[in-house]
Formats: sequence, C-alpha cells, structure tokens
Amino acid sequence: MPGSAVRLGRLLDRTSGRSFMVAFDRTLAMGPESYAEDSSAAITRIAEQGVDAILLSPGLIKQHGGLLAYRGAPAIVCRLDFPFLGSADRGAGEQFRLIASVEEAAALGADAVVMFHTLGYRDKRAWADNVAAIGAVAERARRIGVPLIVEAVPWGAAADDPRDPTAVAEAARIAAELGADAIKTEYVGSVDAMRDVVRACPVPVFVLGGPRVGLTEVIQFTDDALEAGAVGVIYGRNVWQRDDLADVAAALTRAVHHREVIAP
Repeated sequence: MPGSAVRLGRLLDRTSGRSFMVAFDRTLAMGPESYAEDSSAAITRIAEQGVDAILLSPGLIKQHGGLLAYRGAPAIVCRLDFPFLGSADRGAGEQFRLIASVEEAAALGADAVVMFHTLGYRDKRAWADNVAAIGAVAERARRIGVPLIVEAVPWGAAADDPRDPTAVAEAARIAAELGADAIKTEYVGSVDAMRDVVRACPVPVFVLGGPRVGLTEVIQFTDDALEAGAVGVIYGRNVWQRDDLADVAAALTRAVHHREVIAP
C-alpha cells in the first residue's frame, strides 16, 4: 500500500470509515472574519471538539502547528494554492497560483494537501495552468507519499450554477483522472444526483459546506451526502463561525460517524 493511501486512511475514523474535517483556510483569501480574528484561539476551539482533521494555510500551520502536536490531535491538511474565487473578485480576473509545495507542506507536518480544480474559467489558459498544476502536484505527492485532495468545483466566472450535478461530476472526474487521491466538492441538492457524482468518481468524495446555514439544514444535507456515498464532510463556517461551536461539532460528529440526524 502506498504511503499516500496509508495517510489518507488516517483521516478516516477506524469504526465508521468516514471523516469530519473542519476547513479553516477561508481567511487565507478573505482575511480575518468574525470568529477567526484570533487564529490561535480559533484553531484551539476547533481541535477541542475531537474532529478528524483541520484544513489550514501553510502560514497558520507554521505559526500554530504546535497546537496540534499531540497524540490524538486532528490531522493537519495543508492548502497549497491561493483561491482567487472570493465574491469580491469573481469575474474580475482569472488566475491560478500555487503558494506552497508538497515538500513544504510535509516539512510543516501536514498529513495531506488540498488544491483547487475549477471548472468554468472564462480564460481557458487559466484552466490549463490549473490542470497542469494538479498533474505536477499529484506526481510529487505520489513520490513523497502524501495524499492529494482536490477541491473540484464549477466556480469559474463563466459557470452558471456551482451545484449543477453534471458540472460537479465533470470537475470531480477530471481531478481524479489527473491524479487526486480524494475529492472535495459541492453537495448537489439530492441524494440521487449526488449518488451519480460519487459513482462517476473513482476516488473518495468529501462534501463541502459553503455559507453558514441552520444546523438542521446542515445536518440533513450531511446525512444525504453520506447516504449518496460520500466518505465525509469538510465544513468551515458551518462549524467555526458560531457561538455554539461545541454543540454543532458534536451534532456533526454524530451525523458523520453514527448517522444520527437529530440536531441539539
């Protein structure tokens, strides 16, 4: 078994075979946001909930990796690229840039790495750069034995619907064929449509959370995504941008690992 498969398996719970990961990389693109101004305190709050992994920028791993340096801590997943996809610049210009290497992420202590595959670029040269970067990173990740999770989303300036099932399936399948070990993508709105996305993707699929919604809603679409075959969730604002983080994390842990859908 290659090292990347071993490390990917460590992101999953031994009993349930699923993963509840928290994404705390939004501030890389958007700067300090509510509940995230003190990065050290935010990471500590997330880690205390017993989540399986935390997605962080290279700089936050460098500054705060010590907060996760103990047996039983959440695994560390490192963002390798800068997302030019915020609402402030959507459509104003399309770029793709790597900001860290697999080697740097491993040296910082990361257990896995994440980068985007975006469909719907208006400028196909930007898409070509994105695709080439995924292939190159996948090759380096295989050599080092670090799993590559690709966030495959139709979020480009020319995309019509970020949750279109056909576009999501296309983004995910292309990323898998470029060498991704797992996919992070949108929940497309129904169990049957999401099942088609998962079935067409030859590597494990995680669903992302997006903007904060009510707890009942996030618990329900979590259960639906798992019913469709997703191996877990990677949620950001729906976890850490709340006063009741502990209650939300506990409810999501039950939903992911025990398929309990009753919110507190």
